[in-house]
Amino acid sequence: MPRKEDGKKNVSHEHDPAHEHHENHATPHETHHEPVHKESSFIRDIHLMLLVLSVALLLGVQFMTATAMASASTGGTYTIGSLNLEYGAKKTLKPMPLAAGEQPAMQGYRTKVKSMPTISELQMAAPTGDAAQDLLNNVVPSGTPWYSAEAGDVTFDDPIRAQNTWKKYRALQLSPDAEKRWGTIVNSFTCDYCCGSPQSPTIITQCGCAHSLAAQGMAKWFLSNYGDQYTDEEIYGEMARWYALWYPGPTIKRIILESQN
Repeated sequence: MPRKEDGKKNVSHEHDPAHEHHENHATPHETHHEPVHKESSFIRDIHLMLLVLSVALLLGVQFMTATAMASASTGGTYTIGSLNLEYGAKKTLKPMPLAAGEQPAMQGYRTKVKSMPTISELQMAAPTGDAAQDLLNNVVPSGTPWYSAEAGDVTFDDPIRAQNTWKKYRALQLSPDAEKRWGTIVNSFTCDYCCGSPQSPTIITQCGCAHSLAAQGMAKWFLSNYGDQYTDEEIYGEMARWYALWYPGPTIKRIILESQN
């Protein structure tokens, strides 16, 4: 940053021999103070630059915070616990059967909470600082999914009616390939809260509860209507999203338990 010079030095003395003589014969007092003047100006410049930098950083932090809060209200993902369980607008959490050789998060459990992609997309609520409340706000769904009208006006805001609607699709007839996919999905989807438990989960095809029949019908409906657009994993994840709606308390309790382990 240019240094503001002393007022006397702004006046030109290019053709003034007397001034040249004075400059060449500065007194010891004047010679001693010139470095002090330069040093003082340099320090002022440094302070000014630090002030400008501090303001810029503060504005940057405020901008990033505002952007993060805006993102939280429309999408994005959050993580919980040391296992970094991730959930978000198009991602949910569900206990799943252990893979071969996989260790459970809780001793004696035969399923483990994992992240799954979904088909519907939620409006994410901003973090509250309370893990259980955040899960209630963002894992237990609310609102109306985009496929509602096609699927018989199912809505997250009327879980019982939706459950009765989904289970009707259990009677849908699928192509051989789609039927095979359906078998893979439903025979790896567990019920850990009603007909089963974390220590002894029940595969939903072996469970006769209304939630199980609804989940099976849901899988058939998606395979019949959108089987070429969504993967088995995404259909599984959408079923998991509805299970969180049908079992909100047990779902949140299980996630919190594993996240704290």
